[in-house]
Amino acid sequence: MAATAEALRVAEDAINTQGFVTEKELPDLKDRDYTRELSAELTKAREKKQEKGYIYAEPFDFAGGEIENIVWNMDQIKTRADAKQTLATDMGLKMPETTLSEVDKTEF
Repeated sequence: MAATAEALRVAEDAINTQGFVTEKELPDLKDRDYTRELSAELTKAREKKQEKGYIYAEPFDFAGGEIENIVWNMDQIKTRADAKQTLATDMGLKMPETTLSEVDKTEF
């Protein structure tokens, strides 16, 4: 499913305003393939306008098995960890707790 001109406008506005776009602005971002296609289309549009900013998209796992997608400008949100935290804050999601098994705790 390709992004409409309206979806691209909404995404571009959100990225220019806050540095990212989530399902709050575009419910279709629930679909991982759509998210990737939107990211690629945003990159092409920005290149044509000679706008700066590397656009990136990624799904992240959260507590309770929740998986959410975010598209962000890496010139504004510098790392994947920052993007995940931004997504968690924006969507009200809980970060997963990392637990290590006894084997993983063993140092060699």
